[in-house]
This record gives sequence, structure tokens and C-alpha cells, in this order.
Amino acid sequence: MNHLSMALKNLKNNFSFYVLYLLSISFVITIFFAFTSFSMNKIMLEKISVDGRVETMCNTISIFLMAFVIFYMSYSNRFFLRRRTKELGIYALLGYRKSTILSLLTAENLLSCFGAFVIGILLGGLFHKGIVFGITKLLGLTINNSEIPFFNLNAMVKTACFVFAIIIILSLSNSRFLFKSSLMDLVRFEKSAEKQTKFHAVPSIIGFVSVILGYCIALDILRGEKSVWFSVGFYAVGMLTFTLILFGTVLFIASFLPYAVQTGKKNKKKFYTETRIITSPGFIYRMRSNSKTLIMLTLLSAATLTVSSVMALTLYYPIAAISRIAPSEIECRIEKENDLSAIMEIVNNDSSGDDITFLQTDIYKVTSTAGQLPMEYSVGTSKGDADNEKILRNAGFECISYSDYTAILKAQGRQKALEQFTALNNNECIFVRYQPASGKDETGSTYPLLINNTEIPVTVTMTTLDNPISFANSVGTLIVSDSLYKMISEHAAPETKVLSINGNSITGNEDLFQALSAYLDKSPYLQGNSHRIHEVVSLNSSTFLLIGFLVVLFFIATGSILYFNNISAIADSKSDYDILTKMGYTNRKIKKIIRKQAITFFSIPFLFGLADCIFATLVYKTALMQNLLANSIVLYAPTILAIALTLIIYLIYYCMTVHTCCKMVLGK
Repeated sequence: MNHLSMALKNLKNNFSFYVLYLLSISFVITIFFAFTSFSMNKIMLEKISVDGRVETMCNTISIFLMAFVIFYMSYSNRFFLRRRTKELGIYALLGYRKSTILSLLTAENLLSCFGAFVIGILLGGLFHKGIVFGITKLLGLTINNSEIPFFNLNAMVKTACFVFAIIIILSLSNSRFLFKSSLMDLVRFEKSAEKQTKFHAVPSIIGFVSVILGYCIALDILRGEKSVWFSVGFYAVGMLTFTLILFGTVLFIASFLPYAVQTGKKNKKKFYTETRIITSPGFIYRMRSNSKTLIMLTLLSAATLTVSSVMALTLYYPIAAISRIAPSEIECRIEKENDLSAIMEIVNNDSSGDDITFLQTDIYKVTSTAGQLPMEYSVGTSKGDADNEKILRNAGFECISYSDYTAILKAQGRQKALEQFTALNNNECIFVRYQPASGKDETGSTYPLLINNTEIPVTVTMTTLDNPISFANSVGTLIVSDSLYKMISEHAAPETKVLSINGNSITGNEDLFQALSAYLDKSPYLQGNSHRIHEVVSLNSSTFLLIGFLVVLFFIATGSILYFNNISAIADSKSDYDILTKMGYTNRKIKKIIRKQAITFFSIPFLFGLADCIFATLVYKTALMQNLLANSIVLYAPTILAIALTLIIYLIYYCMTVHTCCKMVLGK
């Protein structure tokens, strides 16, 4: 019998055991081929990359992607080699040379990878087409999909060469293992495990303290400028926090968890139950023999959760912040006498809707003689200067009337914001903050306004983040009573005249925005809500798509390794379950034991990864993202969604694992 026929027979007889391996590497090759096709899609890259940034990211991520695929397939190969060492030992006893056994393993890898390659190419081509279609619709690109081939020949060649290179790497790894192992090692290797890790109280405590200390340092960032993150330095403290959590995680898993379970065995009442007396020693043994794998899975889960959560937050938060950066659908300055009529004509010619509102707001710059003034009084730059944002804006409050304020909010459809305001008296005002208060709250503060060389004090009755006008046109916005606004207008000329245009019929009309931009000579004061959202999505979609390839691979690798690891443990202890059956354990009790053993090794990586993800996301948002929105659980919705998606994927793998283990032990 030749090697190829033997390999086919082995794969056929063990198909149920190899099916997930085949599917997982098929999925990995699908992702790799789709990514390679996308990175070689010149039509798409010309549309979404104007400065070569996407091409650079493709090349960078391609390296990580190849390294990750090699790692995953090497681990999977190692797992199946371990499961078959007894069989290989029998081949050796029958007189097969190690070179012959290596040829058999290589033939099996060739067949498995060829099958995965065919499936990956078919699904990868479909996946690539779906990506192109999605980006085209999302960004409104004009691309003829028929010009993009279903199978990119260059991508197929690169994928085939990469798969062949992996087969060579696996063969070298298998040859090293076979020629290094003796006949007795092969026969007994199935029962061997990783080098046992001893656990003691001291490293257990050190690990626990290191993790807690790392999390406490991460929480310290909430103190703002008083925290060590700002006083010592972000990157120095970040590396310290990362080292503490990494070091603590290793010790916590390798020493603290088994030590805690070992200590719990002293409680005889809780330990001597029909399930715990089986699961506790099994947990300690698996922690001793598989601690390295569990640590790797924990770090992999933390990376998966953190990358997906940060990616979701990074995309969602700028879009949510546009409600403050550009609250109106279209907003511009009126700088010439005929601008208003010309702009209205452009809008009316482009849209036939009768729901369009045009609101002109005259903004008056008023100075104050107060000793302490808010940051918004002087922050900001003049975007109209030739050096582009290098000249500071004139300090002062930019006053608008309460009537204009409520009218703009109503036109923008912000009814909920309107409900919190009441009419202002003559000496009252509402202050619009640039970002949520981190120090002094201006509510109750009195600011003398200098109007016609006369000081008129006004008291801030309320601060708000509901700015009616974009920050490009007004930063230190002060909403005053109608009577006081009238007094100001009688003694001064408007600093700026801002036109706010709103209406459902012009929402998302990019052509209209571009027409206005052409008329206003690409004025930096022209702002648009839908335009900014389109801009954010256009700039970040390709980046998140590329990172998404890696996240999907993380999901596949973590779930599959957990699946294989649990099956391996159950297979090694199958005879123990046979003994339990003879002792009178029912199938229901055995299933309960299997579920408890599996959930332990699924929950440890997920819960540790979740904790790391929460603190890492907190640090990322607080330190690296501009805080324009008040803290709200809604802002973390994408992060919660990413975590929920990860949990669902874990549950799917868990159910598959329990089902396979129960079938292996009970035969049904």
C-alpha cells in the first residue's frame, strides 16, 4: 500500500476527528486568500488609497497574517501528531522506517491542505467579492464589479506558494520530532504532557498582587492630569502596566488558581461531592500539564477582545462626536451680501424637499473683565489665515440669543435637548462647554460682559454640551436672553454670520455639499453632519477592514485550540470515565462532569481576557481619544457588542466541544 492510499484511508477512517481541523484551516486560508485578493485589487486600492497608506497597511498586516497562520497550523499539526504517536509507534514496531512514517504524515498534510486550499479559494473569492460590494456601497464608490475577477490569479499563486511553504515547515517540524523520539517515546508520548509546573503560595500571591496592581494603575488614569500617566509619562506607565498584568497573569494561572483549588480540597464537606471530587483533581492536573497552553489562550483572548473592542470604539466614537463637531446637516458662514440668496438657490435647485430650514445666526464677540475665565474663552484658532490654523482666534464669548438657540436645536431635531432648557432672565445665560467638565463647573459663575464700555454681569444658570453651531464657527458660545442679545446687537456689529441648513430631504446629499464647497471656494467654515460621517467612514473603513482579518483569525485560533485541548484531555481520560460508569455514575452525571471541566477552561481565558479588555479600553479612551461627549453607557455600545460577539463565538465552540466530548465518552 503506497503512502497516498494509506493517507487517504487514515483521513477517511478519522474523518469525524479531522473535520473541524479541515474546516478551521479552510477558514484560515479563506481569510488569507480574501485578504491577498483585496491587497492585489488595484481597482479598489486606487479608489480608497490616495497616499499609499492602505498599501503600506496591507504589506504590514500581511506579515502578521502569515506569521499567525503558520503559528496556528503548526499548533494544530502538533496537536494531531500528539494524538497519533501511539499509532506511529505501532508503525515503527511493524518495521516502518521513520522516513516512511514522515512521508505518510507529509502525504496526509498534502491532502488536508489541498482540500482546505480548494475550499479556501472558493469561499475566499466569494468573501472578496462581498467585501468589494460592501465597501462600494458604504463609500458610494463607482466601480464596475464585473471588472474585478472572482479569482485573482496572482492571489491564487501567492496563496498556493504560502500553503506549500507551510507544508514544508510542518514536514520539517514532524521530522525533527520523529528523529528525536525513540520507539518508546512514540508509544508513551500520548500520555505525556507539558513540563509540570509546580505551584507555591509565594508565586501565587505575587501573581495576584501583580494583576491587581496593574489594574489599579490603569484605573488611576481616571484622575486626569493628577494621575501617574500624566506626571510620569504615558508610554512608561503603559509598559509598566502591561508588564505587571502579563507577569501577574502567568503566575496567577500557573500558581494561584491550582493553589486555590488545592487549598479548597481541605474543605471536606464541599470537596467530597460526586462531581467535585472528580473535577477538582482533574483541574489541578490539567493546570499542571497545560498551564502554558492556557496562558497562551488567555493572552490570545485578551488580544482578541481588546483589538475588537478598541477597533469598534475607534470607529464609533468619532461618528458619535460629529453630533457636536457639526450638529447641522450643512453649516457655513455668510461673508458676502449675495451669499445667502446664492446658497439658498443652490440648495433649492439640488433638492425639491419642503422640509428644508434656513436659519441665519448673528454671533457677537463680547469680552469679559472677570479674573477667571473658562478655557473656551480663548481656545481655538482662526482657520481663515494663510498658514492654516496657526493664528489664535480673538478671545471672548461668542453670544447668541436664546430664541436662535432653541430654533436651531428644533431644526436639528434635538427635541430631547430642548426639554432641559427654560427661558432666561436678563442677567442669566447658558454656557456651552467644549468638552465635559473635568475641573471647575461654571454653573453659578458670574461673568461681567463689557458692552458699550459698560460692565453687565451675567450668571451661568446651566452648562451644556448641546452646542447649536459647529466648533469651526463658534467655540466659546454663550447663550444670553433675548433682551440682552438685543442690547448687544445695538452697540456692536456681528463677529460672524452663520447659516444653518437642515432637513431630511438633504440628509446624506454629498453632491449638494460639494456644490456648496465649490461655490464657497472650499471654505474651512463649511461644515456638514453627513459629510463628516462619510469622511470618517472613508478614512477608516479600509484600516478596520484590514485589522478585521486578524481579529477573525484570532477568533478561529482561540476557539479551535480550546476545542482541541479539551478533546485531548477527554480522550486521555476516557478510561477514567469508563470506571465512573462501572461505579454507577449515570450518563447525566458524566455529562455534567464533562460540561464543568470544559467550562472551566473556556471561562478562564475569556474572563481574564475580558478584564484586560475593559481596563485597556478604559485607558485608550481616556488618554488617546478627545473627550467631546459626556460619559454614557451608550458610547460603549460598540465595545459591549464586540464583547457579546466574542462570548457568542466562545459559546458556539463550547457547545461543539461538549457535544464531541460526550459523544467520545458515551458514544452518543
